[in-house]
Amino acid sequence: MSGNPFDSDDDQSSTSGEILEGFLCPICRADLKSIDVLTDHFARQHAEEEAALKSFKDIFAKAKKKILNPFEDEKGATTASPGGSSSSAVAKNPNGNGDRNGPSNARSRNNVFNHMARQQAGAECSHFDYFQSIRNPRLERYASETNKLIIRLHRLLKDLPTDSVQRRQHEQQTVAWLDGSSVKLCPSCAKSFHIARRQHHCRLCGGIMCNDCSKFLPLEDAMQLASLSTTRSEPLQQLHQHENAVRLCEHCLWLLDTRRDMHESRTCRPLLMQVYEQIRQLQKEVTPDLDMYLKIINSLNEGDTIFTLADAGALRGKIGQVAETMDLRSKRILAIFCEPGSREEALKKAIRLGCIQAIKERMLSLPPLPEEAHIRQMQERRRMETQQRILTEQRMAMEAYERNNLAANQSGVAVPGPESGSFAQGSDLQSLTNWSAPQAASKSTLDDPLIEQINIIKGYIKQARQDLNFEVVETLELNLRELQREVYERQRHSQGSTATSPHRSLNSILYS
Repeated sequence: MSGNPFDSDDDQSSTSGEILEGFLCPICRADLKSIDVLTDHFARQHAEEEAALKSFKDIFAKAKKKILNPFEDEKGATTASPGGSSSSAVAKNPNGNGDRNGPSNARSRNNVFNHMARQQAGAECSHFDYFQSIRNPRLERYASETNKLIIRLHRLLKDLPTDSVQRRQHEQQTVAWLDGSSVKLCPSCAKSFHIARRQHHCRLCGGIMCNDCSKFLPLEDAMQLASLSTTRSEPLQQLHQHENAVRLCEHCLWLLDTRRDMHESRTCRPLLMQVYEQIRQLQKEVTPDLDMYLKIINSLNEGDTIFTLADAGALRGKIGQVAETMDLRSKRILAIFCEPGSREEALKKAIRLGCIQAIKERMLSLPPLPEEAHIRQMQERRRMETQQRILTEQRMAMEAYERNNLAANQSGVAVPGPESGSFAQGSDLQSLTNWSAPQAASKSTLDDPLIEQINIIKGYIKQARQDLNFEVVETLELNLRELQREVYERQRHSQGSTATSPHRSLNSILYS
């Protein structure tokens, strides 16, 4: 049985195998092309069918309502109970959805994706290898073409004549020009060549084009791309006064511009990066100076004489200059223009705060210079401790000599006495201030290579202090003391017979 209530048995039997479409009258099956014409036709021609007309209007009203609001729930509150509960739900919601939130919840209920299970991740396939297989040959082709163009450009500009006829011959010998006798149209714009539109050739590939399609590369850019010096000879300067560009086709110019942009992107750095690298370089250079300053201060507080108070003051001044330079560089970064609220602005503020923190924690928090009176007091204290240690070693050596002499007298064996000055060791001489070995004779002193080496090292120490290279100063001072100890040992052995007691010789050295 057909779903159409207006079909009769005869109509069903006659139209069982035919499908009709359109705005059809259910009675006469006429196609009326629009819903308004169909309604008027049904009201005039089939007015006696009141029940069919009412059913027909209800069907069109529901269809129209469904088309205009496809998400509206036609059955009202489907979740409400039948009877009075359904009518009360409809009364609460004027939209007839049975939901206080209106059509949005009906839309979510009718959404088919809410009733579907979560889809599992499917198989993955990487196309990166295919992408590289397509991209790499293309890049290699572009790179090869660009390299050929740069080589031709170098040959073209290397020995460019000044005369126009010779220049044309030079260009044709460098790059073979295409024969333009059979070319009637411009390959770029497809316009015909004639007297007003002449043929022109690309100086790098020899292709043909019209003047409107010609591109020109400035001579300065061409010289840079060809890696030639910007200092040109006199004939080349005369030529460039009249012709300051090279005629190229669009493709050749695009390849050269791409190479130049790539080179600039690799070599040219933003101003912010340049200033930040200067700040990092200053921090790297000042780090050894900070460590050396702390070492000098500790040495002065311990009474050592390798460094002086002037050395510490000069190094502190150098550190202060570096801190001032870093502060100016960070302020310059803040002055660089950028968009407000951008990441670049946040980066500039972070660099500025980092510089302020580094200056405050590492440079401004250095210990102050000790007082000169305190330094003299520490040096005097260290000298007294050294002298006391030497006297203790002398007393212990004399006691050991007396014990050995007593034992030797009992056994009848002679024991040699201690040599003059044998109690002063090299480590004790390192604490002496401005010590120099006593000179036995002026002529022998001048001829002594050790004395000459000592004078050379003193000159090096003076130069290193002027350059604020205190690591070298420390090394040279230690070498100088080794040489002074060697000279002292040599003169002590040579003057052993004429020297007085060890105590007197040491006192004369300590206070000379």
